[in-house]
Amino acid sequence: MRQIALAIFLFSTLGCKQLILLKEGVKQPVLEDHNSLKKFLAKNQIDTTEILCFQDTVALHQFYKTKIGLPDSRFFNRQRALVDYRESPKDCNGKVSVFLEKIDSMNLRPPIPGELLHTYLQGVVYEKDLSPFAVTGELYDTYLVIYWAKYLGKLNKRKVFEWMTLANDARKRGVKIRVLLINADYQRQWKIKKEDIPYFKY
Repeated sequence: MRQIALAIFLFSTLGCKQLILLKEGVKQPVLEDHNSLKKFLAKNQIDTTEILCFQDTVALHQFYKTKIGLPDSRFFNRQRALVDYRESPKDCNGKVSVFLEKIDSMNLRPPIPGELLHTYLQGVVYEKDLSPFAVTGELYDTYLVIYWAKYLGKLNKRKVFEWMTLANDARKRGVKIRVLLINADYQRQWKIKKEDIPYFKY
């Protein structure tokens, strides 16, 4: 009875959207560093050899201006051109999993003209030392860019880590896929204070 009363109280004071976010463990952002991100990924059995992030608050702000959600993904074909996973501009990131399950035929879909991978990697660096990042080496059939943030809580598990599992399944089917995991947390290495982090109204 007490739990029901608490649920009614929370619903009336927080509202539906805030309750969902509370349940998902979404929090206000805090300053992160290599150790905190590596520990979080390792705990969830995610490879930590290449943790990427934005080089500074300007690059992060540019990312927010693109209106790409968090968490979300972008797919690029073997020519490194963007291929939209959505069937409609109104589709949410729930379609990422559907698209990953049929990723074998991605290179048959028409790319979006002028939207290339290197554009999406501007301002992206290695999180460990903020050194510039660029895609080099062998070519892949598919490039999957995943945007995530530690403060998103369980959404990472339900979305990001599920997408990575599906990408691994595609590899087992013979698809050459490169996953680029870009973190959108506020970095301690940017030499900012916790007071510089904006308060997010959920």
